[in-house]
Amino acid sequence: MRRLIAFVVVLALLGFGTSRAIDWWNFNVNTPVSTTSHSVTFHVDPGETPSQIGTDLYDLRLIRSTIAFDLYTRLTDAAPRFQAGAFLLNTNMSMSQIVTALQHGRPDEKTITFPEGFPLRYQAQLVDSKKLGTISGADYLSAAKDPALAGSYNFLPVQASGDFPYEGYLFPDTYLVDPSAGAKGLVKAQLDQFAAVFSADWKAQISQSTSARPREDIRSIVILASMVDREANNKTATDRGNVCSVYYNRLRQNIPLGVDATLLYLLGRLTPEPTADELKRDSPYNTRIHAGLPPGPISNPGKAALAACINPPVTNYLFYFTDKQGTTHFETNQADFDSDIKKYGVSGS
Repeated sequence: MRRLIAFVVVLALLGFGTSRAIDWWNFNVNTPVSTTSHSVTFHVDPGETPSQIGTDLYDLRLIRSTIAFDLYTRLTDAAPRFQAGAFLLNTNMSMSQIVTALQHGRPDEKTITFPEGFPLRYQAQLVDSKKLGTISGADYLSAAKDPALAGSYNFLPVQASGDFPYEGYLFPDTYLVDPSAGAKGLVKAQLDQFAAVFSADWKAQISQSTSARPREDIRSIVILASMVDREANNKTATDRGNVCSVYYNRLRQNIPLGVDATLLYLLGRLTPEPTADELKRDSPYNTRIHAGLPPGPISNPGKAALAACINPPVTNYLFYFTDKQGTTHFETNQADFDSDIKKYGVSGS
């Protein structure tokens, strides 16, 4: 009887160990490191071993275990099929998806990261500086104003005008650039990403008014977010939300927005601040003298700014400024605004 009991215990332990091992394997192979989407540029150099690749992936927090990676690549015989080149991976990819992606690289592909809140002309300058094969900044600008795009993307304005009719929709992110696809391929990738980010859920949200904002359309949200990304110096969720609440509060009371970044956009620069003479310029982009939104977006906003304008906090703020230490102050009235500026000073002054 004692031998039978011991045998049963050993079998139970083996079963428990096997179960734990299977759980560990499935967790490492099929569960992404993060549920949050974050693009990561990854390079595989010619001659790099699978072990080195696994270590690099682990260091970038794209996989949990180099041991699991080594075992998986051996069992699937994937290692000999790894390609040298640039890859655009994501923290929400499972290890099995990453291994598959690494088998389809091209050595002539390059990556480019567009920062949040940059106007199209500055994105074009970045394209030039990255030397993306035969793709030039001029090619990029030309592709980004192709009128045929409006027929392919229903969020683009059909009657857009100006030098950059689709400003605001060229989504800032990291992209893998295929030179054979040219500038049109890069622009398409950015518009596709905007379509993915501005989800059906967001569209449903903006179709309903809230206590903080009225019912909106995509165009208005993009214009507001484009100003937020130029004005919210700290780039925190709280500051972005508060800045957008100022805009909604001013629009509600028909007070000019007073966003100097809109005038700078017209003037074709990011800095320095407008001069006294420039502030007198009569243009709908001069939101110091014209109430309401400017004619169009003044930058290409990121996801955080768009989200801040879709779900802004309820505040009574009507003013904001950034002090010399980089802290953004929000005020409900002119007197407190003037007082705090004297007390803390203004960034750049």
